[in-house]
Amino acid sequence: MKKNILYTMTVALVAAFALTSCDKETEGLSSVVDYPILTIQGDEFLISPIGETYNDPGCTATFQGEDYTSKIVVEGLDEIDVNVPGLYYVTYSATGPNGFSWSKTRTVAVCNPSVDTNLAGIWTTTENTYRETSRQTFYPGCTTEIKYLCPGIFQIKDYLAGYYSQYVGYQAQYPTLDFDVEGIFQLTDDNQIKYVSGGPASAFGADVPTAFSDGKYDPETNTISWNIVWSDMLFSVELNK
Repeated sequence: MKKNILYTMTVALVAAFALTSCDKETEGLSSVVDYPILTIQGDEFLISPIGETYNDPGCTATFQGEDYTSKIVVEGLDEIDVNVPGLYYVTYSATGPNGFSWSKTRTVAVCNPSVDTNLAGIWTTTENTYRETSRQTFYPGCTTEIKYLCPGIFQIKDYLAGYYSQYVGYQAQYPTLDFDVEGIFQLTDDNQIKYVSGGPASAFGADVPTAFSDGKYDPETNTISWNIVWSDMLFSVELNK
């Protein structure tokens, strides 16, 4: 019994010493890492009319309650081309005295606010849609989704309109891989469709579209169409909904 009491007292003393040592080692240290706090001025998604000068509203920063705005580094402003429609990204970042950094990003959409046509929705390939290699392979009935980003600027899930993911059936066989050539296109005020960006489809490597032509929207038939060259193959796409 006496041995048990001595053992218990010894364990208690060791534990108390350990706690005291830990307190000494962590004394004065905060359990919360302090980062600069960034506040984007204005909206995080801004529309900039094509052809007009873009004036960025900027960003402010504080660190531990003190103004830290002068320490902000801004990237991406010089990449905004107000004459080329599309999405541009402005990143604000700051590093605190303790070496920890924080950042925020604004999206700037250069577009034509007068374009009020909305092409968002699920579109289906018509019987005129085909891939051309040594022969024409038609693939009607496949679908792709178009999302509205801002006036005249849209995101398409697959420029090839489901050829590999649906017609060939790769998506069902390999559900964790991406077979779509996603991208962004512009609809002009005279219903022309212009390529902005696209690809790659990660399942196929780094291939991106190399040519885009004859893009247009026909409001009378509610069809959109284009020719696009990807991986040295021509895809002639016509969609309706």
